[in-house]
Amino acid sequence: MTDHTTPKLLTLVRHAKSSWDDPALADVDRPLGERGRRDLPAMAAYATTRLPPPDLILCSPARRTRETALAFADALGCPEGRLQFEPDLYEASGRRILALLRRQPERIGHLLLVGHMPGLGELSRMLCGAPDDKFPTCAILHMRLGMLRWNGLQAGGGELLWYQTPRQQGLRHG
Repeated sequence: MTDHTTPKLLTLVRHAKSSWDDPALADVDRPLGERGRRDLPAMAAYATTRLPPPDLILCSPARRTRETALAFADALGCPEGRLQFEPDLYEASGRRILALLRRQPERIGHLLLVGHMPGLGELSRMLCGAPDDKFPTCAILHMRLGMLRWNGLQAGGGELLWYQTPRQQGLRHG
């Protein structure tokens, strides 16, 4: 946990690639697909080289996001108590995610959020002007926020520190 004089950090992670093998499954119940199971360990390992451990991981309750968040929590050495499943993140717009972030406790210095498109893309463009209209599966975007309190988070309030996709990691898929 950080003090109240340090700018907040926010890391956005889109869930790893999911499976569409069972059309009878509800969207929320779709598991990771083969590509997602291949990409996830490499991307979580990459995160350990670039990220401080998060104080909190917020995750959509969808199965694919839970599996992704658990892998990142394990890789980053995050205790289970720092992982929270947040129903409001499922199918959330960027504005809805922003409202959720504004309600976070001040003791949280680095928040890692695992979610879905299009909300993550909308939020990243809103906060730090991320130019990519896509937010590929298992991509990671890390930013520093220009405020000391979550309730002060505003559009344009983020500074992009780095962005990494599985393709940039050399995880090519044909």
